Amino acid sequence: MPDITAPELAELLGVTRRHATDLLSDGAIQGRRLPSGAWLVDSDSALRFQASARTGKGRQLTPDSAWALLWELSGMRAEWLTPRTSARTRERIRTLSADQIARAVASRTRAHHFRAANVAKASSDLISTGRAAAGALGVDLMDDTRNVSGYVRRGTASDHAADNFMVAARDGRDLLWDNTLPIDYGDTVMPVAVIAADLAVSTDTRERSGGLRALDDLRRRWLDSH
Repeated sequence: MPDITAPELAELLGVTRRHATDLLSDGAIQGRRLPSGAWLVDSDSALRFQASARTGKGRQLTPDSAWALLWELSGMRAEWLTPRTSARTRERIRTLSADQIARAVASRTRAHHFRAANVAKASSDLISTGRAAAGALGVDLMDDTRNVSGYVRRGTASDHAADNFMVAARDGRDLLWDNTLPIDYGDTVMPVAVIAADLAVSTDTRERSGGLRALDDLRRRWLDSH
């Protein structure tokens, strides 16, 4: 998706132009300043900021709670939560829509954009998510492994990129996600609700629509069984 201007960012977020510029200057949203003083804004970063800032209930979830909600939707138990926090997590599933869930959990991680010289090598030892694992959702999306899309198992995205000949690029289609899980996860693919949530904040319209449909299906199934 092409870069946008600072005024377009302000309109997207519903804030003043000055506040939009402050977000760019502080690094909250990625962009680059031109010699003229104008900003070019990474549209993907802007949309992810929008998703994480507007949860629909006015509150963002902590990473531990966000992961737990996605674990619960995937039919798995979040062992790291106390019974009281688990009860709050289940109540959120009952009251939040699929779109609100996607927004509420978006801030638990961040996707970093790269260009990979060797996609197969760069994808090794990652936990697949998003488009690379979309076929698991049953919403007319297939796994697309032409680009990297996965969570690092250890260390940082930059470490993995350096070891696998990946170059940072704002418009890169190869994505590495920060692993903020409170547990070690040994599988090669993220649980279905995680895949859906990551697609639901994509800048690609088809991916976003599929992710939201999958989250809605998972929520409805969860409600039917609870």
